[in-house]
Amino acid sequence: MRTSPAVDKAAGALAEAVPAALRRREVTDLLRARALGRPVHPAVVALPIGLYAASAALDLMPGSAKAARTMIGAGLAVAPAALATELAEYGTLDEGQRRTAFVQLAALAAANVCYLTSFRLRGHGFGVVARAVSALGLTALGAGGLLGVRTADPRPPKGVREPV
Repeated sequence: MRTSPAVDKAAGALAEAVPAALRRREVTDLLRARALGRPVHPAVVALPIGLYAASAALDLMPGSAKAARTMIGAGLAVAPAALATELAEYGTLDEGQRRTAFVQLAALAAANVCYLTSFRLRGHGFGVVARAVSALGLTALGAGGLLGVRTADPRPPKGVREPV
């Protein structure tokens, strides 16, 4: 298993900093969609990622600047829900899972800062710079996904046998 003392320390600090309200069973059950029987976070986090990716595709099409900005705005609007569902799950993770989640949270946060910056730049007519900042945001999302996979614990969960 890959370890990184710096990432583990930061991930542990975040676990301690998760607001007490998110640790309450009623809140975590709601945010984790326990009634559905599956974690809701993967579906919710796919929304801003998909909207940001759609904005990148629109940036490649002439005359689609307004539509790209709309996609970014929608991604920014649903990003807090993705963060809340991640933090609700975060307290339940073991150290290896928390490391992966921390890397992905950091990448999503960096991407959201890039996309917020891009959204504002687009509103002020800085289209070329805004598209470059969006590209940085998309890069952060991709890197977070890749690094998250690389930092994940390669061992199967308890009770799951590895294929022969």
